[in-house]
Amino acid sequence: INFSYKKSIPNTEGYEIDIQPETILVQANNDKGLFWAVQTLRQLIPMEMSSVVEVPCLQIKDAPQYAWRSNMLDVSRHFFSVDFLKKHIDLLSLYKINTFHWHLTDDQGWRIAIKKYPKLTSVGGWRKEADGSSHGGFYTQEQIKEVVSYAQQRNITVIPEIEMPGHALAALTAYPQY
Repeated sequence: INFSYKKSIPNTEGYEIDIQPETILVQANNDKGLFWAVQTLRQLIPMEMSSVVEVPCLQIKDAPQYAWRSNMLDVSRHFFSVDFLKKHIDLLSLYKINTFHWHLTDDQGWRIAIKKYPKLTSVGGWRKEADGSSHGGFYTQEQIKEVVSYAQQRNITVIPEIEMPGHALAALTAYPQY
């Protein structure tokens, strides 16, 4: 597999792949394009386990139609672990989704630790379910940085959503004086 830059590819996320019987040539304007080309190559690899990996000979010239390709995950209503988020980000990357909208706060839960306001997570990060059980959790600032860094390594921009002043029952439960 040979990777090279081809500055004449106009889209910064565009790429070209030329698969011949003995070589694969991957070209893009920059590293982002090369990264998305690798995701396409991954999609071409058969899912079945085999001692020999064969991909079809073909030529691909591809570029995204839209610069912003996004997915939103609402962790305020249902908390997900960092490991789950990483798997989610891996799938977004595989399908060339370049923006992860991370819904971190709402009435149902506050999921981001703010050092100055610890009750946002100790109180607002948890809720009682109808069956009497509790549901919740939160991400430390280090975990937030870890997820953002993990996404950046996969060409994904993280857009955090922290709703204020609306949809703030979790915050008001923690700090009723406000």
